[in-house]
Amino acid sequence: MRSMATRLSSDPELASIVERARSQAKAAGELRNPPPERLASVLNARAREVVASWVGGGGYDQALAEVIAEDPDLADQ
Repeated sequence: MRSMATRLSSDPELASIVERARSQAKAAGELRNPPPERLASVLNARAREVVASWVGGGGYDQALAEVIAEDPDLADQ
């Protein structure tokens, strides 16, 4: 089963370190500009429900296993 974190949190010290590194990278011109607008799903509510049901029912894992069975090199891509 695969999962994804939807609520990330960190301790204040780590957050401070990350922010300092981000500021330094920005000052050095190493960061790309953020996208001009917030990214949003192109799927409507019904399509999101269908995808969630497919993933929750094991369809994604099954499809992934089939693809990897056909081409094992994709397993670590």
